[in-house]
Amino acid sequence: MTGAPGRAWGTLAVISALYFIITAATFDSLGLVLPAMVGELGWSWTEAGLGFTLLAVFCGITATVPAALIRRLGVRANLLIGALVMVLAFLALAETQGLWLYFIGASLAGLGFTLLDTVPGTYLLTRLFQRPSFAFGLYFTLGGVGGAAGPLIYFLVISATGHWRSYWLVMGTLVVLCGVLAALLVDARTNVCLNAEKDPDISTEDWHWRDALKTYQFWIIAAAYAAFLFCGITANSASVAHLTQRGISAYVAGGMMSVSALVNAGARLAGGLLTRFISARILLAAALAMMVAGLVALGAAHGLPMMLAYAAGVGIGYGLTFFAATILLLDYFGRAPNLELFSIVNLISTVGAVAPALAGLTRDVTGAFTPFFLGLAAAIAMVMLAVLVMRPPHRRRA
Repeated sequence: MTGAPGRAWGTLAVISALYFIITAATFDSLGLVLPAMVGELGWSWTEAGLGFTLLAVFCGITATVPAALIRRLGVRANLLIGALVMVLAFLALAETQGLWLYFIGASLAGLGFTLLDTVPGTYLLTRLFQRPSFAFGLYFTLGGVGGAAGPLIYFLVISATGHWRSYWLVMGTLVVLCGVLAALLVDARTNVCLNAEKDPDISTEDWHWRDALKTYQFWIIAAAYAAFLFCGITANSASVAHLTQRGISAYVAGGMMSVSALVNAGARLAGGLLTRFISARILLAAALAMMVAGLVALGAAHGLPMMLAYAAGVGIGYGLTFFAATILLLDYFGRAPNLELFSIVNLISTVGAVAPALAGLTRDVTGAFTPFFLGLAAAIAMVMLAVLVMRPPHRRRA
């Protein structure tokens, strides 16, 4: 394909491939590898959960780094730096013998994830597509499919090599290759923001990101975004251990992660289509309700029906919340400040990084993960109520 439309779709393809593999290799892998690492290295679940927490913390606290790099050095340089960071991260994880190298690897993986995933991805799509909601949905969908692929790739590598260290090397190689290819192939020049706004849902008010931070709507959207990460990180880090504790085989528990990830991916694509007919705010409220139901089902799961309810609830809720919160941020405050606002939302969502450590501590203290799942469900329900009463903001003129 040639011309601006061809470059836009080509860019969507390469950043989606990168998002696919980085999702498979990080958050949706560590929860699977942890039981083997804990068994071999003799860690407690609190210690193991802390590594997952560091992955999420560094993913969050570095959220403004790609925005700064993109503004100063360009998106290509940002992607190349992210690929370099991932080389170091996966080498550290593969060579882990004790907690400190594990913590360093997890922290670097969090930074690398931020540099390579949705901040540069949404920045490019916002600049390349006049009506970006479908492109966002497709991008998020292909990234979500990576979550389903992670467990499958893990079991394939383990069956072939017999060791979790080989898995980190394989996934690290794939992430770095995709990162370098994306840096070389993306369209970093086109910018539809310079033209008149053609998407009727996107605000044309002259928002500055500092003004947006003064609105309650921004903080509700940020809370919803943090809620989906809290839920997703909890499920990825604790669901396999929780279900195996209840007598479910590790393969079935891992399979539920794949089912949830596939549903998650489908929900993102559905969101890209549904926003033509349903407001992003209503989609967001419905998505949060699904997450609540999924967490309750996970806490009660013993057999297949409740496990499927958990996979569907968490999958649909996670995928739609991710999509709807991102689109609502763009709709309410416009394209110009979106890079900074989306980075700040990701920074705020770092609160979700405490989920694995709290879940692990809950199990160490009470003997089960269920109390944590139920408490998280109650908190997300409160965010859902706030979304339902929220209305679009309007910029106050000086």
